[in-house]
Amino acid sequence: MPDRPMFPDLTRRLAAALAILAICATAITAQAAHRRRHHRPAPAVTRSPAPSATPTASLTAMVLIAGGTGETAMPSGSIPAVLDSAEVYDVASGHFLPIAPMTAHRDRQAAVALKDGRVLIVGGVNTVMVPLTVFPGPAMTWILKSAELFNPITGRFTATMDMATARDDPTATVLRDGRVLVIGGGSASTEIYDPKQNKFLPGPDMQSSRYGQTATILPDGRVLVAGGGDNQAELYDPATGRFITTGSMKTNRVLDSATLLDDGRVLIAGGSPSARSEAIRSTEFYIPKTGKFVPGPDMIHSRAGHSATRLLDGRVLIAGGREDNSSEIFVPEANTFIEGPPMRIGRYGHCAILVPNGKVLIAGGWDQKYRPIASAELYDPAGGRFVSAGDMTQRRAGHSAALIWVRTPVKWTLPTPSPTPSATASPTSTPSPIPTPTSTPSPIPTPTSTPSPTRTATPTSSEKPSPAPAETPLPTFTPTRIPSPAPAPTQSATALRS
Repeated sequence: MPDRPMFPDLTRRLAAALAILAICATAITAQAAHRRRHHRPAPAVTRSPAPSATPTASLTAMVLIAGGTGETAMPSGSIPAVLDSAEVYDVASGHFLPIAPMTAHRDRQAAVALKDGRVLIVGGVNTVMVPLTVFPGPAMTWILKSAELFNPITGRFTATMDMATARDDPTATVLRDGRVLVIGGGSASTEIYDPKQNKFLPGPDMQSSRYGQTATILPDGRVLVAGGGDNQAELYDPATGRFITTGSMKTNRVLDSATLLDDGRVLIAGGSPSARSEAIRSTEFYIPKTGKFVPGPDMIHSRAGHSATRLLDGRVLIAGGREDNSSEIFVPEANTFIEGPPMRIGRYGHCAILVPNGKVLIAGGWDQKYRPIASAELYDPAGGRFVSAGDMTQRRAGHSAALIWVRTPVKWTLPTPSPTPSATASPTSTPSPIPTPTSTPSPIPTPTSTPSPTRTATPTSSEKPSPAPAETPLPTFTPTRIPSPAPAPTQSATALRS
């Protein structure tokens, strides 16, 4: 009798289980092979870099130049006119390129770059005038209360809400929170522009009416307001929303400059004690810790309507003023001024702005015969000299300038017009110390019912440019070579305080 397994059922079950395992293993192996043949790996997840205020390779620096007094061609020849045109200076290529015009003709307006990259332009006048011997009043019809915004993405200007008060040559200062403090222009009132609401909101009144003042933002965020008809300075504190008095300058100044130094002091330089007085060369320092002004070293030359630009190394370039083509440099470490190289042409009422390569662009202004000029030049600290930067697309004086960052390629510049002739090659006319409405046709309205005032204005401090640049300077002027007779009285003009 053949032998039988002791556990036949167990043997059969084990054999069946092994067979099932073999089948499963074969199926799993086939499925894995199929996956390897047909599997496509998921694309790697890439994260876009977080937005940063630092310019990237896709951004290029330009200087937006707008408005001012220029010239327009008429059948009888060129005549002065307030401009609505604008252009940009391409820092990389060194070219001036025309762009679409502003929404209004403006001279002596304020322009400041907002933290979102747009440029706010406020106030100014729309009538050709010569240097002031009186303060303007907001009731004068040729003084503007309108404002507009430039968008560097579209290259277009758009009108925004009007200010409550018309302002001739105001100052506009960007606060730490992005709002803009607008003051002066012949008024004690102030306004605050809120970019988020796109509105001008009432600000606190200053202690006195000012015209031709300077406004300098301090390291702690407060704003120093000095000059413009009163040697008593004031501080605006954004935390409290109020103005308080601070130290008094030794001399009242208009058409001076105020520059924040790296050590926190504010250098107040030159200007005139009043609109009808000679330029001075004295300087003062404002010390924020003590709230007082202390005497500074005298400049080498008397200046008013000059520009003052802080360089990347902390020195300050002082250029032009009156009929002067000289320059000088303030050295904070030595607390003294040293002679700088001469500009290629004498000018005042020009713009001066520090560009990212460390050079200073100086463009336009008035020449010695009181005509707007188109020429521009660059100060190179490395070489210690001025070099030609070519001509703007047209003559300008009393215009505004602001550093902007633009994405490339730029598609909104216009075809470049024919080169503008040099200011020195054109015929000149004898200026009148008191502006008089002209019967010659003008592209902008000229008032006839109220006597026009003569002109004054203010330069403001120039800060290092950045994608959210600080206040842009608006240097302008008052010539003294020709004595000005007493202006005709007007109810809207307030006499300048000496």
